[in-house]
Amino acid sequence: MAKTNGVGHYVSSFSKPLQLPLSSEHLNSINAYLSTLTPQEIVRWGIDHLPGLAQTTAFGLTGLIALDMTSKLDVFPSDRPPVIFLDTLYHFPETYELVQEVEKRYGVVVNVFKPYYCETVKDFEDMYGESFWEVDEDSYDYIAKVGYLRFLCCCFLGLIPYR
Repeated sequence: MAKTNGVGHYVSSFSKPLQLPLSSEHLNSINAYLSTLTPQEIVRWGIDHLPGLAQTTAFGLTGLIALDMTSKLDVFPSDRPPVIFLDTLYHFPETYELVQEVEKRYGVVVNVFKPYYCETVKDFEDMYGESFWEVDEDSYDYIAKVGYLRFLCCCFLGLIPYR
């Protein structure tokens, strides 16, 4: 368990926010420190030290647990990482319903990113053909997921990647 300051907040000797770029030594010391923390403490540390932190989710079990955990941290709602959903356009209808339920339950705005120039499955299939993931899985993954993740890594200082 990490050292606390008497009111339940952990104490870290790292600058807030972190000053980039980080040397390998500094990164190793951060990793060593974080390895002693609970998952909640790690997320809190990230919020405190990485002002450009964002949280990705595909609304699976681990992503929902992470959203719930983050919502219970002792931080202002405006200080919580933005929630990002990469919409491949092929999720189950229940996933889209869950996005709305999460927004309502946790009071967050889920930022939805879809493949470029595609609002619907029809748009995507007009551009790339039906069952594109079966024809060229690597290109599909890049177009529907990886390309946006690369873009997001340029926009945010860090990502909490929960599926």
